[in-house]
Amino acid sequence: MKTIRLIHNLPRSGGTIISKSLAAQKGIILLSEIHPEGVSIRKKMGVPPYQFDPIFQFQIWNNLFEKHEYENILNSNYKFEDKIDIIYEKTELANKELIIRDWSFADFFGKPFIEPSNKNLLLEILSKKYEILNLYIIRHPLNLYSSCYNNFRFFRDNYNFDFFLKGYRNFFMDASKKNIFLFEDFILEPEKNLKNMCETLKINYDNNYLNRLKDINLTGDPNAKISTKIHYKNNISKKKLIKEDDLDKIKNHTDFIRLMQDLKNYY
Repeated sequence: MKTIRLIHNLPRSGGTIISKSLAAQKGIILLSEIHPEGVSIRKKMGVPPYQFDPIFQFQIWNNLFEKHEYENILNSNYKFEDKIDIIYEKTELANKELIIRDWSFADFFGKPFIEPSNKNLLLEILSKKYEILNLYIIRHPLNLYSSCYNNFRFFRDNYNFDFFLKGYRNFFMDASKKNIFLFEDFILEPEKNLKNMCETLKINYDNNYLNRLKDINLTGDPNAKISTKIHYKNNISKKKLIKEDDLDKIKNHTDFIRLMQDLKNYY
């Protein structure tokens, strides 16, 4: 059975820099923030949707299609699954490995652009045809909530803490627990964690990957996209969102307590 590698993460949890570091290993082709409904959702978000089409990313970043092949695909009515099959075949011919960074936002948060399904649609579709090697990236829920709140206008306008907790918990419960990695661990010990990620995805780890970070194309956090090194800049101010006298209320929130019990082996 053919093998595809997947990375799953919620927004603002380090998915961009981690995906970039994995893509910088030798012989890797990365597709970034890909979802079966990704193009239509991006239209609703008011951003150029073609940038999130897997065929577009594959060609613009890797140039592995002949001109006539690419034009024929653009003029076709290929379904999402067909596009992935075509990309997989081209990747194999180039003797490389394909990694797809999932756009888990659409499945577990989604609003106001799509109603969350609370199941991983990309994984569900691809697992019918491919053997899946995947990993999940998580970040402490309070830090993740603060970061999303401070960086996304749509998040502030449409999400409350209850909705966030539900989406986070559904993402976590859907994850394979043996393949979970913490963003905080990665930042503290990037090489150690990256080696473990490579082992999980069954790709070779290369000590010289940092030299190739500048050459990796992907979507996501603007700072991580242009970064040539791994570092953590703590620019998240909880005071903008969580006042000290409200913190106890949050920590005593029933759903938050339940979530932290679920996360007890991680935080």
